Amino acid sequence: MKEVNSYRVDVLVAGAGAAGIAAAIAAARNGANTLLVDSNGYLGGISAMLSWLGFHDSRYRQVVKGLSAEFIDRLQRQGDASRYVFDPKCSSAVSLNTHAWKILAMELCQEAGVKLMLQTHIVDTLRTGDRIHGVVVEDKSGRQKIEASVVIDCTGDGDVAARGGATWEKGRTKDGMVQSPTLVFRVGGVDRAGFIAACKNKEFGYREWLLPYPDLWDKMMRRIDTEPLIITGGFASLIERARTNGDFDVPQSRLVGVKTHVPDEYLVVSTRVLGLDPTDVVSMTGAYVKTYQQIPVILKFFRKYLPGFEQAHIREIAPMLGVRESRRIMGDYLLNADDLIGGRVFDDAIAMGGYHIDIHRPTGTWVDSRNVEAYTIPLRSLIAREVEGLMMAGKCLSATHEAVASTRVIPICMAQGQAAGTAAAMAVQHGKDVREVSVSRLQDRLVVQGAEIGRTLEPPNQRLIEEIGVLPKEEPESTGEADLVTQTASAWVR
Repeated sequence: MKEVNSYRVDVLVAGAGAAGIAAAIAAARNGANTLLVDSNGYLGGISAMLSWLGFHDSRYRQVVKGLSAEFIDRLQRQGDASRYVFDPKCSSAVSLNTHAWKILAMELCQEAGVKLMLQTHIVDTLRTGDRIHGVVVEDKSGRQKIEASVVIDCTGDGDVAARGGATWEKGRTKDGMVQSPTLVFRVGGVDRAGFIAACKNKEFGYREWLLPYPDLWDKMMRRIDTEPLIITGGFASLIERARTNGDFDVPQSRLVGVKTHVPDEYLVVSTRVLGLDPTDVVSMTGAYVKTYQQIPVILKFFRKYLPGFEQAHIREIAPMLGVRESRRIMGDYLLNADDLIGGRVFDDAIAMGGYHIDIHRPTGTWVDSRNVEAYTIPLRSLIAREVEGLMMAGKCLSATHEAVASTRVIPICMAQGQAAGTAAAMAVQHGKDVREVSVSRLQDRLVVQGAEIGRTLEPPNQRLIEEIGVLPKEEPESTGEADLVTQTASAWVR
């Protein structure tokens, strides 16, 4: 195969999901010659199909600002996104026109001067000694080498790091198993009034987290009619009835999804398989097969068991599987659950988060959740350990299985990306390695650019605390680890 001569950029961003877009825009806005490479023909990855969760903390302070908030502000002003909806479990959420998001992502990349290389696969990593200095790609034009001063791995799977011999981990410490994945899809034809009536029927238990707390339930019921989006995580009794009747064999015990701001639309996040190895093509293919088979089952469940969904029909299926966890690149610091639960403030903080630890059980149904305080993410978790020239952002940052279950949501991934892109551009401008960048100057620049690192954090929002309520820090453990449905062969990718 003919090899095209190599060419060079300042910053190479691998992967154009939420983190990658933010990294590329930030690097380019800060003066770096930036290239963004992705295997898809659009920008956004799985973020181009989802509602966005986790801008705020449990006290309703906005802990994620910067580029992610800029995107939402632009979409809101053009009528393509809902207002922020505040929530005692997920902190906040925004429903958006995902096609408008893809268009805006393209526009902002072009405005910033980001060079794009789409429908392009990274097939190898260039490494000399301890320095990673580029990648080898292949596309319809053939094979090419791309050299860069700084490479930012935003592939989600840590592909650049793995091919470059960097240290990585995957899944739980005890067995390496990752969170269960989901193939998201949208249904139309939903009767909003009928669905809200079902939510108000406490016997259905539409929201698992609120059931033990009557005060929080009552507060939700007082505003549910006027909320532009409704987060769902429950309806366990309806699923159990359907399973008893032989109508539901999906290895999930609750309905997970979002009633979007579109009046007749619901975003379904309830397909599920266990045992995925996201770095193995046979395993990934098996997961696609099984989740596609589950979509008609879930649609039938909607029509037969859930009020308001009698006329539901498929409107859109995500173009890619939602993989919640894959390789996590080991960095100079490994962010852990205690950091999040205790709300740790790092000296080298470059981003914040406040979303709960949300583990979609690798060997069970439903989720294992722990509430957190507003926490910071250190620059050291974005710099790959024992190599030079490599950064990372998104779900492959340096974090444990537990910590990444919070940092993986879209706004927090974008905050990481903005920090990584800015740091990379500063390194190039000063002719230094990213480890040598002045942390204080990086922090100053991020704050000027609208990011939140703790310096401009508002006090707790007492009005929203009273209106919406706050879940206790310690909640009862959720069930789902030993559900019988997960013991069947059909639940697993082998």
